[in-house]
Amino acid sequence: MAAPSAADETQAEAQSEAQSELKDFVEYCVPLTGFAAFDLYATGMARLYLDTARHQVGAARFAKFWEHWQDAVDGFGGPEDLDPTDREVARALTYLWFTGAWPRLAPDAHAELRREMANVEFVASPSAYPEGLVWKTFHGHPGGAKPPGFGTWAVKPPAPVPADALRDDLGLPADAAYRTGLPEAVSPDAIPAHLLPGHRLSRDIPPSAVPTALAPTTPEEDPV
Repeated sequence: MAAPSAADETQAEAQSEAQSELKDFVEYCVPLTGFAAFDLYATGMARLYLDTARHQVGAARFAKFWEHWQDAVDGFGGPEDLDPTDREVARALTYLWFTGAWPRLAPDAHAELRREMANVEFVASPSAYPEGLVWKTFHGHPGGAKPPGFGTWAVKPPAPVPADALRDDLGLPADAAYRTGLPEAVSPDAIPAHLLPGHRLSRDIPPSAVPTALAPTTPEEDPV
């Protein structure tokens, strides 16, 4: 058998680096989205979303954001530990996972990033829309795509996953603190249900308990 050529070795190294990069991307998108790595891989969109975010933000600036986000997660923190521009990139990436579309960025972030493309929302690809995580949050299905099977409305949804099972699934130690979305660190057992990762627990929040948006104001009502 002939020894692998230099070109073959270079290609193998590039593939290994790409796989490692994608694994890292999915791992740190778990706390960003609240879904397990299995769910993120299952969308088939991880590579597309990584490439989309990098292109929209710029390779160098995205690398800087990603470093800051990793530091925040490794310190049991969250988006509140990022500066405003990085937080806007985190929001856009989360939006991309949930809807399959890259959103319009806040004007200040768009300017700070010195983006050369139009600041408009767009769908990453036709297949991204039905793979949006938003549909899984309420066991729904995208309109016009992936309809449920006949009789599925008569099947009871699965029971919520216990907090300890979610913790084990995410590989968190038993004494790990949790702070994302909370003013202070708490144990996983004390996390409010609506902040726990995973889409099934969202059904525990009755619609009446979800805060409503403030009514839009008229120019006369805006504070001076």
